[in-house]
Amino acid sequence: MQYFYLYIVILLCFIVAVSYWTTYNTIEAFNPNNDLFILLGDSILQNGLWVSEGKAIDFILHEKTKGKTISLAVDGSKIVDVYSQINDIPNNIDNKITTVFLSVGGNDILEYVENSPNDINENILIPMFSAYKKLVNSIKARLPNANIVLLDLYYLDNLKYKKYHNIIEKWNEFIYNYATNKQNGIEAVLKISNILTKPEDFTFGIEPSSAGGLKIVNEIMSTY
Repeated sequence: MQYFYLYIVILLCFIVAVSYWTTYNTIEAFNPNNDLFILLGDSILQNGLWVSEGKAIDFILHEKTKGKTISLAVDGSKIVDVYSQINDIPNNIDNKITTVFLSVGGNDILEYVENSPNDINENILIPMFSAYKKLVNSIKARLPNANIVLLDLYYLDNLKYKKYHNIIEKWNEFIYNYATNKQNGIEAVLKISNILTKPEDFTFGIEPSSAGGLKIVNEIMSTY
């Protein structure tokens, strides 16, 4: 019994030490002194379902940044779905060396065109882009000191999706004009429309392939 309380003290010290170590390493993973990428949006940044294991964009970025990539993007997401992703952003990473990449809008357009095959009206993009801007403002409110990079939409070299080209071109114009206005606080536009241009850049006719995904990763790593 004479050593019982000593054992208890030692055990408590061990528990406190382990707790501190775990907390420290969790914070270290999102250390504000290290560059950090945050991926928000759809399958353009989270194409894991469409490529072989280890070839997904977010997986490769996580490796190349040595763990400094937080992937919250979800395949199939529309503009409204990204709000739940914003809620999952860690609290201690709002700084000038955090960069948010946002890719969304493609699934909204896809849904609209598929439901209006004979009457594609570009005016539908006006309220759609208003929703997009509100989303961007929500990201800025969540991370006012971070850099925001918007992704445009690529043009699919597939007969099935040729009917999307005009409306995609208009959407991209909206993004370029919005980002050009310095008052909107956008760091840059990542023009994947200039990067993914060949049939081998896509899988299943519409998703970024392993080759296309690697192009996006290389552009992000070399530019940002």
